[in-house]
Amino acid sequence: MEELFVRQVDIGVADMDIEVDDRLTTTRVVVERATATDRHGGKDRELLLVYGAAETKAVAEALQRASELAGH
Repeated sequence: MEELFVRQVDIGVADMDIEVDDRLTTTRVVVERATATDRHGGKDRELLLVYGAAETKAVAEALQRASELAGH
C-alpha cells in the first residue's frame, strides 16, 4: 500500500457510463480529484476517486468522524 499526503481536493458531480448486464447505462457519480505527494516530497500525483451516489454519505460521515478523532 502506498502512503500519500493530500494537499488539494476538488469535488464535483459527473455522469459516467458503466456496463450493466452487457449494456451501457449512464449514472451520476461523485468525483474527487486529489493532488498528493509521498512522504519524501516526491513528484505530485493526481488521483481521481469515483464514488457512487449511495456511498457518498457514508464516506463523508467516516471522514468527519476520523477528522474529529485526529483533532484531539
